[in-house]
Amino acid sequence: MTNQAKPPAALTGYAWGLLTISIWALWMIATRSAAKTTLDTFDLAALRFASAGLVLLPVALRMRRFQPARIGWGIWTTLLCGAGIVYAIVSAIGFRYAPISHGSVMLPGTMPLFVALLSVVLLGETIAGTRKIGFALIPLGVVTLVFAGAHHGTGQEWIGQATFIFSAMLWASYTIAMRKSGLTAIEVAAVVCVWSAILYLPPYAIYVAWTLDSGLLRESWNELFAQALMQGVLPSAVSLFTFNRTLTILGPSRGAALASLVPVVATLSAIPLLGEWPSSTDWLGLAAITAGVYLATGAPLPAFLTHRAAN
Repeated sequence: MTNQAKPPAALTGYAWGLLTISIWALWMIATRSAAKTTLDTFDLAALRFASAGLVLLPVALRMRRFQPARIGWGIWTTLLCGAGIVYAIVSAIGFRYAPISHGSVMLPGTMPLFVALLSVVLLGETIAGTRKIGFALIPLGVVTLVFAGAHHGTGQEWIGQATFIFSAMLWASYTIAMRKSGLTAIEVAAVVCVWSAILYLPPYAIYVAWTLDSGLLRESWNELFAQALMQGVLPSAVSLFTFNRTLTILGPSRGAALASLVPVVATLSAIPLLGEWPSSTDWLGLAAITAGVYLATGAPLPAFLTHRAAN
């Protein structure tokens, strides 16, 4: 008897996984497209935390460990920086300088590498088997994309690439803090989004009231609603539920391996939606990091490879 999901259940799990991937890809595209509007990174952060904080407020009100002192000030601070205010602003800046083909690969692609490094140093975990190959492919793909940006881009791609890598480091620290917090996934999301709203929205509102200078005052209601949905509600609340369903049905390895499809889905979606065509070098970097992420998650190798290795 194996732990793998039976075919009908597996199809359901993959459906949940593809929905999760689509949400993550849409967030990247929405953030990139916001650069063509009057909304800046601080406006996007306000929309993100206002919408997500409101959706997750009922969860926060029912929590017994919502206060920072009960969570632990160090863990609480890491959670808010790693997935809250700092992460939201820094990652949004990246998409203003680098195309989707770079952000969709470098942001989720380098996260497993930093998570693994922190897990080895802080949690004493070991890395074995094909995971080592995966972690070797990730920096190779990053170097390829940096080369592509330097030779085929506008000259400012390195700013976005640097912020993507820094954002990945932030998210990696958030992942470790989440594991050490003892909170459930939905509780962590509530802590991050509600506390970010509490800390960020008042000074942002004061600044807007004082200067009357904000993209929120200039953009249409349709654009604001779409960005609130794509920045806050879908990635912070809905994707949490869909990804948990994916992990429950498929198991951790297969569920996490689906994350390797994020760069492909986001990059392909950016072609018709944003008109961004990756260069041939971009495709090489994308392939290297995608393969690296897949192997780094400990996902099973394709049947023809395992059969060849056995012979």
